[in-house]
Amino acid sequence: MNRALVFNLANALIFQLGWFVCILGGSLLAAVFTTIVLAIHFFLVSRRVDDLIAVVLAVVLGLVHDLLLIHTGQIQFVESAQLPPLWLMCLWALLGITLNHSLQWIYYRPLWSSLLGAVFAPLSYLAGVALSSAEWSSPLIEVLPIIAALWLIILPLHRFLSLRISSYVQHKTTI
Repeated sequence: MNRALVFNLANALIFQLGWFVCILGGSLLAAVFTTIVLAIHFFLVSRRVDDLIAVVLAVVLGLVHDLLLIHTGQIQFVESAQLPPLWLMCLWALLGITLNHSLQWIYYRPLWSSLLGAVFAPLSYLAGVALSSAEWSSPLIEVLPIIAALWLIILPLHRFLSLRISSYVQHKTTI
């Protein structure tokens, strides 16, 4: 098996494992797991700047996404009434390391990333709320379309911003 394929498979499996660790383990375990995974990831990859941009953007967009859900009364967390919990931010960081690797086949195609994000993100939130300290504050018939609508733009917006920031950073480092 070629090295890139093995890395991408491991990347996808670690994200799935991380999803369970973050959802079931809470903030402390999520932070430890995510820190170790990020350290190993950035040690192994050659495109560190692109992946760092992807992780930071994922966390920022995730924070905005989850703040919108919290402050519009769609979801609430036992840990905090005003901010998403650390375990959820760790999940966003873990998503960030998949975008240029195991999820690149969807991430590089804006229409596909938009549509698949709109379908699978609400399902992920459904499962996550069922297994975590999160609770729905509004009826699912209201919440799920909102999450789907947000995900219609999240991955394409992430890709757009990532390309712009990466281009800017590369330009600045070559001067």
